[in-house]
Amino acid sequence: MKQKLLSFAVLGILLLLAACSDEKTSSGSSGGSSSSRSDDSGNSAGDNPAEKPDDEGKPQPAERGHSASTQTEAGRLDGKEFAAGTRYEGGDRVKVSSLGFSYRVPDGAISEMPAGSPAIQVGEMGGKLLTLIVGRTGVTEAEARDMISQPFDMGNGSQLSPVGKISRKGDCLSRAMASNAVTGYVQLLIGKSAGVAVFTIGLPGTESECRSYSSKLSDSIEFAAPAGEQERLQHESGLKGKVVKVFTYKSSTPNSGSSWSRETHKHWHFGSDHSYEYIYRLTTASSSEVHNQADDAHDNHAGTWSIELTLTLPTLVCRTGDGRIITSTLDVVKGCLHIDGQEATIGPSDRKR
Repeated sequence: MKQKLLSFAVLGILLLLAACSDEKTSSGSSGGSSSSRSDDSGNSAGDNPAEKPDDEGKPQPAERGHSASTQTEAGRLDGKEFAAGTRYEGGDRVKVSSLGFSYRVPDGAISEMPAGSPAIQVGEMGGKLLTLIVGRTGVTEAEARDMISQPFDMGNGSQLSPVGKISRKGDCLSRAMASNAVTGYVQLLIGKSAGVAVFTIGLPGTESECRSYSSKLSDSIEFAAPAGEQERLQHESGLKGKVVKVFTYKSSTPNSGSSWSRETHKHWHFGSDHSYEYIYRLTTASSSEVHNQADDAHDNHAGTWSIELTLTLPTLVCRTGDGRIITSTLDVVKGCLHIDGQEATIGPSDRKR
């Protein structure tokens, strides 16, 4: 079975659903980014203004979680505590306490998360299906719809794309997926504090089996208050009133009198009221004996932000005013903050407090 799971390990990369990770880092962490907009959602995360005063005129924090969820949030979870690299057998209940959910490994299956994978894997000995489980705290309904509305890159130019519309039954969103080589079915269960996606992949012709297996695992999910909430709040606290800057520069070695250069500036300004401003500038220049050229490109946006926990690294979630949801993984490498894998600097913001 392990060989079967590892043969599909590359598919785990497709489930960076809004960036997956949960490693203990200092509150000045940073990482990778993605941007999405749901094609089926009637509501977007950016519909809420960055500062929405309550009855006392105080700004409210960014929207988080699904308060309307009917999923029970227990005081504690039962089962074996999840650990990457550990194998769990059929019948085991496995809990991910930091994110506040647990699941039951189906009879005859094993479950593990190999090193480097962003998803928990579940498969049966000699079986033809692989199921991936991904969780993240603070998932709103709009974000859940975005998560299952994007093509998943399987590498080698192959993508698993959404098929048809999103179906909803209670707190569970589901959708078929397909590519030329494989088929799949995803169910995303939205709890009050976390969302869990169950994604089953198989060969063409196994659509009904993928749906059935995904449902089996989704039905076994139970929720509790995330035990990692204090850690999440510490990450957020470290960014309030700060600006995170990433600068990159590349240039060519002069050849026959010609050269080029490219520099990027990325600035995230984080407000204590959970509003943010993002400022991006790209400058390119080229020169030769007969021609000189310089160009600038800009991409600025603003909205609300929060830090969420995943199975691997903490994730920065920015919800723009025009409805986009942009995620960036956060990490600390040798004492330095990295955002989306790029080294960053942190200092007081001159735009946000």
